[in-house]
Amino acid sequence: MSTDRRTLLKGLAAVGLAFTGGSLAHAANSLPDTVQQMGSMPLTAVVSGSAVDSPFLAGVTAASQQFGMQQQPALNLNGLDGSLLNHIHALAQDSQSAMLVGLVDDATAIVLLDLVRSSGGRVLSQQQHRLGDDAAAVQLAAGLGRELVSRPDAVTAATQPGGQHCVSFCCVI
Repeated sequence: MSTDRRTLLKGLAAVGLAFTGGSLAHAANSLPDTVQQMGSMPLTAVVSGSAVDSPFLAGVTAASQQFGMQQQPALNLNGLDGSLLNHIHALAQDSQSAMLVGLVDDATAIVLLDLVRSSGGRVLSQQQHRLGDDAAAVQLAAGLGRELVSRPDAVTAATQPGGQHCVSFCCVI
């Protein structure tokens, strides 16, 4: 990761914490605990421009259809432009809880998960992975997408030699 991108992400985190910290929309005890309770929530997937984004999103879509979840357009953070901050802030201000799942680079995950927590959200799952760009990585990414939606507590780390570092997560905000 370049120094410029890391500095930008740190700046966005600082601005995001100030931006969302003043008005928490949800109390922690109002957040659902089970997939059945999450079934009526809108679902947003977040990716950051890796080779396995498409299979990950396909896995998320398959699981969201299975559970009857309303899937929102995916956020592609391949070049941060403030859409992350705006989206997290909008979710925090909404009266309805929403589910956020993603497979992103580690720096983006740090910023995003801090924003979620500071907005009153709860991180249900967070795992470090190393994924390549071969057929096995495609299957792993699709499986991660399905698991994050259907069983976030059951997600385990996936490691491929020589793969790129990434973080998967599932949050309710």
